[in-house]
Parts: sequence; structure tokens; C-alpha cells
Amino acid sequence: MSMEPLSVAKPKEDGMICRLVTGKIGLVDTFWGAYMLGGMLFNITIAAVNDTDVLFILNMLYAVYILIVCIAVWKAASLFQGKIYWAILAKIVAALSIVHGLILLIALPIAMMGH
Repeated sequence: MSMEPLSVAKPKEDGMICRLVTGKIGLVDTFWGAYMLGGMLFNITIAAVNDTDVLFILNMLYAVYILIVCIAVWKAASLFQGKIYWAILAKIVAALSIVHGLILLIALPIAMMGH
């Protein structure tokens, strides 16, 4: 019986979400596609809703979405090979949006407790 080394399976990074979160889709597509377009679609949907409970759920989903996308923008900016100021600006926007997303996740449930 031969002793062969066990191979450690590496997680597949072929999936779009995995590539997005690891910053491998690229800064332009991550920022303009996931952050801007995705954020606009969320905000258009939120603006069209009148029910308080649905608004709460959509805003919570938006906050989680934006936090994940901002991590992706940050990672994509770190891998960016172009002009450094684009990466810096993307990281500034991501950092501000992370603060906004965390405030939503904390303050909105507290505000809803009063209703």
C-alpha cells in the first residue's frame, strides 16, 4: 500500500459572486455594475414601496447588499492596476457606504421598535 499525500481541495473561485467578493471581476465592473447599478435598482424599488414592513425588509437587505458590495469594491480597488487615484476614490466611497450600511443595520431596527 503506497502512501500518497492527501490533496487539499481549494475552493472554486469560478462563480460570479465569489469572483465579485474577492475583487477579481475588476474595479470598473464592481463599482459601476454591482455598487452603482445594483444600488440604484434597490433604491428605485424602495422608493416605489409604501408598506412600512416591506420598506424595513428592503432596507435591511439593501444594507447587507451594500456592505458585501463595498467589501468587493475595496478588494477590487486593492487589485486595480490603473491610476491610483481611482482606487483611492473607490475606497473612500466604499468606506463611507460601509458606515452608512452599518448605521442602517443598527438604527433602523431601533427606530422600528417604537412603532
